[in-house]
Amino acid sequence: MKNAKLNWVRLPIGEIENCRDLGGYNTAYGQQTKWHAFLRSSELSKLTTEDIAFLKEYGVNTVIDLRRKDEIEQFYNPLADLNSFTYHNISFITERASDITRYRDNADFFTMGDFYIELLKQHNTVKALFETIASAEEGCVLFHCQVGKDRTGVLAMLLLWLAGVVKKDIVSNYEVSFSNLESLHELKLKVDNPRFLISDREDILKAYDYVYENFGDAENYLKHIGLTEETVELVKERFIEDYQDVPVAAAIED
Repeated sequence: MKNAKLNWVRLPIGEIENCRDLGGYNTAYGQQTKWHAFLRSSELSKLTTEDIAFLKEYGVNTVIDLRRKDEIEQFYNPLADLNSFTYHNISFITERASDITRYRDNADFFTMGDFYIELLKQHNTVKALFETIASAEEGCVLFHCQVGKDRTGVLAMLLLWLAGVVKKDIVSNYEVSFSNLESLHELKLKVDNPRFLISDREDILKAYDYVYENFGDAENYLKHIGLTEETVELVKERFIEDYQDVPVAAAIED
């Protein structure tokens, strides 16, 4: 088994294509994001016993599943049944947004960036996600949706931005998903709107710009939707190495 004490950019866990650590990013004030604090991932139904042991050794003890009930029934997360992990299902999608055929089948209609903005407007859900993160047991939080690109990508954007990670690194973190997701490459040729499948930088930039233009930065957005100062600080402490209570500026465009 691979050494789980090392820092892995993309975790070596079998058939899980897009499980990545959010550690190692420079922040706007000279620190870096912690390794073994947050993992973003695609669905985990194909985890082996060895994979599960690796995740446990890596420090994962909290799992946040962002999917709908029907997705969970079709691709069940085996960590949900294990006492070693605290499992939360917080569906990060709306009835309107869940009609994904609008994005998949109509190349001239919505972009995925519009989908991401709809997610960001789900204030109660985003608030619940960050409160769950802030109150989680000390250790590594793994959050995932189906392919680990869209719902997971929006949550990763907010976390990285809150930590003071610069804009270009937030965007590049999002863009990597399609490269990792080899299972989507053939499907890309079979749909009317291939942007539904790829991780196009313009889509995450649309979500980023929505937050920037309406709230200034991720921290102001999170406080606007009802998160307390204490909750925001707890999330920062989980994620920023040697964190001190210093205001985080909006991500630098460089």
